Amino acid sequence: MHDLIRDMALRITSKSPLFMVKAGLRLLEFPGEQEWEENLERVSLMRNNIEEIPSNMSPHCEILSTLLLQRNENLQRIPECFFVHMHGLKVVNLSSTDIEVLPSSVSDLTNLRSLSLGWCRRLKRVPSLARLLALQYLDLYDTRIEEVPEGMEMLENLSHLYLSSLQLKKFPAGILPRLRSLYKLKLSFGNEALRETVEEAARLSDRLDYFEGYFSTLKDFNIYVKSTDGRGSKNYCLALSAHGMGGCLVTHLEVDKSVFLYGCKICEIKETIVLLKDVQCLQMFEVDEVTSLNDVLPRELGLVNIGKFSHDLKVLRFDSCKNLKNLFSLRLLPALQNLKVLAVISCNSIEEIVAVEDEDTEKELATNTIINTVTLPRLKKLRFYDLPEFKSFCSYNGVLVCNSLQEIEVRRCPKLKRLSLSLPLLDHGQPSPPAALKVIKIEKELWESLDWDQANAKEVLNSYCKF
Repeated sequence: MHDLIRDMALRITSKSPLFMVKAGLRLLEFPGEQEWEENLERVSLMRNNIEEIPSNMSPHCEILSTLLLQRNENLQRIPECFFVHMHGLKVVNLSSTDIEVLPSSVSDLTNLRSLSLGWCRRLKRVPSLARLLALQYLDLYDTRIEEVPEGMEMLENLSHLYLSSLQLKKFPAGILPRLRSLYKLKLSFGNEALRETVEEAARLSDRLDYFEGYFSTLKDFNIYVKSTDGRGSKNYCLALSAHGMGGCLVTHLEVDKSVFLYGCKICEIKETIVLLKDVQCLQMFEVDEVTSLNDVLPRELGLVNIGKFSHDLKVLRFDSCKNLKNLFSLRLLPALQNLKVLAVISCNSIEEIVAVEDEDTEKELATNTIINTVTLPRLKKLRFYDLPEFKSFCSYNGVLVCNSLQEIEVRRCPKLKRLSLSLPLLDHGQPSPPAALKVIKIEKELWESLDWDQANAKEVLNSYCKF
């Protein structure tokens, strides 16, 4: 639940003595022991500036079910005795605090269902979880733990597990398969000692509703993909980054299956990147090796098989890939028939979107012996931004047919001369805008300089322009 909504829900009942709500009040001191009445059921102290809980504080709140302390970013220590008399706790949120150690008294909270410790970037130690058999939600993301908490394999009711630590040295084999209720899993793999865990996570893909995996090496990324037999979880987001988790800002674009490549190598001496067959969104940021989408799809795929490989692809985004020359060849067109969003941003070398792969095809196009139409029937959004060398959609005078187009954005493309857009024709042969078109965002000077294949195309589209 969003913090604001949760806070409002607690405030509605704050007049009752069963609730203590002091969220977002910039408190510096922890409420005194006299405020911790025995009949308290819920406490919200989130979004304050509390630095310390008194060392001898151990409130007698046996029916307390919810304790929210998240986003007290200066809170460094919780006394060992603090949770001793809180056996009724079901929800504890300490995320985004500065604690280094979680007190051992947490180990006896046998009714606990949710434990949130994500973004506790100094947290090094979590006590045994072996007795927390009711636990369903465990967030240990972006912590500094060196070992997986003892007893985690006992958590058969755990449905959500988020775990990431650059200091994690070992993830014992066999833990993940024992978490039989698990259906949402978020892991970061930054250590070769976790390689066996990569394979175990992949083997869970057929029963996970969602998997989010961050990989720091091409080898681990490929191990995961190959271990899934080419298809991931029902929903997934995979990120390969050379810059650690901090650099992986994955943009979710209303798709269920995403791959994000950031500043990484996609080809090494003996290995080339392998993608899941059902990927829906592919985003690349600062991938200097890539010159075309062809570089990341299997080279052995022929025209017959390429459509089966990634026919689900809906979003393509290339950002700051300095050696990108073009996006794809005609050979890949069958794989892009479900594409909805195409964005190319700050790629200094790109000259065209669709390229011709060989001289024979180029000659056939020049003599009109094959059709020079690029059809993307489901494309809704086109975005070309900050492309100093971008000249045309198709260098061979091909035309783009996409009658589902809703939005076009072209900014800072000084060499663009031709948009290559083919408009639908009315009965009398005059062009008309795509029925779904809403807006064309473009600089006026560039708009006036564009050449069009169809007479009156500019006049037909002029009213959609937003300069």
